[in-house]
Amino acid sequence: MRNPNDAQNLALVTTPSVDLDAEADLTRCGALKDFWYVACLSTDLTPGKPLARTLFGTNVVLFRDEHGRPVALRDRCLHRNARLSAGAVFHGRIGCPYHGWVYDASGAVVEVPSLGPKQCGEALDARGHASAGLQVRPCDLGKLQRFDTLEQDGLVFIFMGGDAMRARRPAFRVPYWDDPKWTVYFMVTRFPNGVTNLVENFMDVPHTVFVHEGWFRRVASKRVPATVKRSEGSVLVTYKQGEDTVTGLGRIFNPGGEVMVHTDHYFVPNITRVDYMWGERSGFAINSQVTPIGPTDSLVYTAISYRLPYDLPRSLVARALKPLVKWYTTQVILQDVEIMKVQREGLLNGPGGGVFTGTEADLLHSDIESYRRWLREGGHGPGPGDEERDIVFWI
Repeated sequence: MRNPNDAQNLALVTTPSVDLDAEADLTRCGALKDFWYVACLSTDLTPGKPLARTLFGTNVVLFRDEHGRPVALRDRCLHRNARLSAGAVFHGRIGCPYHGWVYDASGAVVEVPSLGPKQCGEALDARGHASAGLQVRPCDLGKLQRFDTLEQDGLVFIFMGGDAMRARRPAFRVPYWDDPKWTVYFMVTRFPNGVTNLVENFMDVPHTVFVHEGWFRRVASKRVPATVKRSEGSVLVTYKQGEDTVTGLGRIFNPGGEVMVHTDHYFVPNITRVDYMWGERSGFAINSQVTPIGPTDSLVYTAISYRLPYDLPRSLVARALKPLVKWYTTQVILQDVEIMKVQREGLLNGPGGGVFTGTEADLLHSDIESYRRWLREGGHGPGPGDEERDIVFWI
């Protein structure tokens, strides 16, 4: 006799919770492209040099125009499709390395060296050009696809969804960027995994006692109650364990033994913010913005913001400890890179990758996936409803 649950169980096994291929494909990602994504650090985009990036499987070249503003064009010359990012930038324009075609910041062809000083076809008449499918002047050659850009808080953002007026949210602001009491620095890390899996990793507490054992937490058989609030395109997790601590740098930030307030916050479609606060004078905020390169390849721009509790001039103390803080955070992030590689190997090991199961500890991940699935399917209607629930897990 057939079990009536067989069809349901089969659907559970064969329907992926996360479709990484579609999420990272500009033609299939739905409304996931309708947000600002970090293309590079402001310091990466130097005058006179092009910069190559790949977002949603699409090659883009970035450079600064004559006014120093960031420009993003499709990284493919209209002539013979060579990569413009291998060329040169001069006077705010970019030249192709193959035949020297020059493009301005709008993506228009403004010079073709082979046309000579007149920049016009000389021997063929208009009919001869037309019959051969050729153009007479550079202005007739069309334009490269151009992407809107924005520069703020030390980052250059790009909008891949067409007109940036359609953006569903403003570009995310780096926490405490303009606050003189806080020190902020960036880490840029290439991860061998997709956006959904990465934001879930950055929001995940149970893995810390295994992946970061001794560096961040230790197995302590502690019961951790928390509240998961899904609302307005975000998932906020507030942990309610008064004795929660972090090892490593936790002693530097909390020499007085203040109660730690820990929150994890996800913002659609690709952003996490993790806060550890000790009273009003000390804190640590980790803001990660994930840019998809391909299905299992991403660049993560992490802003580390911290404030120390000492009475000495904070700028002096922060400057002295910055190398130590950077070294420590680098080790922790590299541990996440390795475990994301391990997960990727499992995902790609035959069919069925992306079919996930979970327990109460994974409620926040279920909420994240519901938002990203809704956006991937077009983001129509109001989306996942607001809800607040209490959970418990152990570490």
